[in-house]
Amino acid sequence: MRRALAVLSIVSFVAASSAGCASVADSIDPDRLSVPAEQNRPIRLTVWLYERTGLEPFLERYAREHPDVRIEWFVSQFEDVHNHLQTAFAAGSGAPDVCLIEVSFIERFKRFPDYFYNLADFGAASLRDDYLDWKWRQATSADGGFVFGLPTDIGPMAMLYRPERFERAGLPADRESVARMIRTWDDFLRVGEQIRKQTGKPVISNIHELYQAILGQSQRQYFDPATGELIMASNPEVRRAWDYAVRAYRLGLSAGLQTWQPEWAEALADGGFAVLLSPSWMLNYVKTNAPEAEGDWDVAAMPGGGGNRGGSFLTIPKESGHPKEAYDLVRWLTSPEIQLELYRRENNFPSARVVFDDPIVRDKRDPFFRNAPVGRLFADSARRLKPAYEGPYQFVVVTAVESVLYKVERGELAPEQAWNEAVSLVRKQLSAVGASAFIREEGRNNPP
Repeated sequence: MRRALAVLSIVSFVAASSAGCASVADSIDPDRLSVPAEQNRPIRLTVWLYERTGLEPFLERYAREHPDVRIEWFVSQFEDVHNHLQTAFAAGSGAPDVCLIEVSFIERFKRFPDYFYNLADFGAASLRDDYLDWKWRQATSADGGFVFGLPTDIGPMAMLYRPERFERAGLPADRESVARMIRTWDDFLRVGEQIRKQTGKPVISNIHELYQAILGQSQRQYFDPATGELIMASNPEVRRAWDYAVRAYRLGLSAGLQTWQPEWAEALADGGFAVLLSPSWMLNYVKTNAPEAEGDWDVAAMPGGGGNRGGSFLTIPKESGHPKEAYDLVRWLTSPEIQLELYRRENNFPSARVVFDDPIVRDKRDPFFRNAPVGRLFADSARRLKPAYEGPYQFVVVTAVESVLYKVERGELAPEQAWNEAVSLVRKQLSAVGASAFIREEGRNNPP
């Protein structure tokens, strides 16, 4: 039912927005945006977040330090936050003062600038050099003149692994040796096959995690950055990641556990699999949900180079009656100083490049993961990664591909049939959400 409602809200949003919004709003005078403070205090700001962002304590702190501002925040599931925002836009009311938007949704919202305040009108452009250039550009218009949101975190990748499992397979288990031994994805499968044969245990939790990690190292994924059109079937990088995932399945390396489900969390604790390809923000999830596994996991560099999974932006919908105050909050939450604190507490890796060499990042070690130098490892990953273009319907495609790979894992679909099934399902899902225009070129070049 939730997925059906999501589809309806997306279609409504596209229809309403296409009819009522065609151009970037005229330049705005920030001094005329909000009700004068003395006439309307305390100001109430509503903030929408999704789960596991770690931002709530900082909202509390901001409210304490700014007694003339009252902050109410609402936390929903990841997909629901974006769907609710779309529904509010379509309805013409109900949007918050500040909304967190994840990178896989930002391109979709960028198509409708009239629903957002341009943060450049509040001076945001002066902050650009504080952040990674590619991260900044993800939330700006093509010409850089419209700033939709300020960057929060990024998700550089590293490889979590269980040294005991490597030792049982007769392999070196210290993090430096593991990194040298597994430099490429072919190395990964070769070592994984040895672990499986020697221990009888799975290596990865599921093949979608592997697929996602490999594809995450490619700049071109599902949509053409120049045209926005679907290129899934014609992009060799997508097929390459897919083929590695299917090879892992055929080698018996997967535990077949769906990410985020209770069984997956239990396997983190009891050794249900040996390797987790992890963004930095997932470290706290492991620590929270598998506290008994302290010392059982270590961290090494990611095969194939860097990579990114996730990251978000704080935006101000046009419905806000207090955009100046909302911007002050957004700027504070995304400042290098607060990003540094958030990283120290939650392992949400900063998008503010000016703090990469700060001792809090550079020297950070985590006792839970055998005192691994997590700060250096994830900073190195962030520096090496090649940022990918995530198209306006990235999440629709990701969800469709994930569902097909899980069907393979459950034995419901033969691997040799799965690729065509995935391509077909992606096209159907895009059509269902009113995004047929994005599959036009793909359809001509690669008929179903």
